[in-house]
Amino acid sequence: MAIVRTITGDVAPETLGVVNAHDHLIRVGAGEVYIDPDHLLDDVDKAAQEARYFVEAAKRWSPDATVIDMCPASSGRGVLKTLEVVEKVPGLHVVQATGFHQQKVYLEWRQSWVNQYTVNQIADLLIADIVEGIDRFDYMGPIVERTSVKAGVIKWATAYGRITEWERKSGRAVAIASKETGAPINTHVTAGTCGPEQARFLLDEGVDPAKIAIGHIQRNWDPWVQEQIVKLGCYVELDGTNRIKYVPDNARVNLLTVLGEKGYGKQILLGTDSGKASYQKVYGSVSGIDYDPAVFCPRLLDDEGFDPAYVEDLLINNARAFFAFDPVRG
Repeated sequence: MAIVRTITGDVAPETLGVVNAHDHLIRVGAGEVYIDPDHLLDDVDKAAQEARYFVEAAKRWSPDATVIDMCPASSGRGVLKTLEVVEKVPGLHVVQATGFHQQKVYLEWRQSWVNQYTVNQIADLLIADIVEGIDRFDYMGPIVERTSVKAGVIKWATAYGRITEWERKSGRAVAIASKETGAPINTHVTAGTCGPEQARFLLDEGVDPAKIAIGHIQRNWDPWVQEQIVKLGCYVELDGTNRIKYVPDNARVNLLTVLGEKGYGKQILLGTDSGKASYQKVYGSVSGIDYDPAVFCPRLLDDEGFDPAYVEDLLINNARAFFAFDPVRG
């Protein structure tokens, strides 16, 4: 029977409600925060309030809401804090990632455990996150102490315009972990590059295309690029709403229109990726992780003339299908 693995336990896919397919509630440190301190999200009360905004906005469609927290291994996961957030917010589910960010985020990547361990050893650690429980120390030290919080999705990330050897190694481990557990893979592309290449790499490693979502791919605003991914049977994950510094949201509307007209509407996930303090309402932003159900999808319905069934797929049904899996192990 298919389940979705949340941080409080396995749930039926139909209970997820509105899903934010890529966001960040808690990040307690590590390389990304060192590079840019704006990535620090370590306040439980603020994270809980940000999540409440999302749950409230989602009520137009569902009493429940789910955030896929895409902070992966050794990147600042504070899973016990994230658990506190869920306990404070009725109606909220959180799915926590394992896997890896891109190479540059691991500041001492030459000495990282990805460099030092074999692919199978790396995969075993990811599998343990999924079937046993995430290390409370986030694989940042020699001691591993498993928590009750299990990962329910695997992240893989690549650099700008290339896939480094370090990332190919991490990608092979990610593929093994997905095949061994059944868990889906939700990726990070840098500035819209390497999306089709990521999909083909994972397919060549034997991953089921229905278990692959290529994330942030809206940063390449060419619908032809998105189509190269969905034609393979994979999903595309479109986030970065209200990032006017890159491009206005009408480009995202256009992507959804073109892909929908070509019959790929059920292979699209929506997220906001509000992974910086300056992107969240509780830290002073005018928008936050609630942007899709609060602003963007009402725009699609009320002003852009989208079919309500398509919008419901984008918010609920597609993610329900993608993040569900039959546990192979654990």
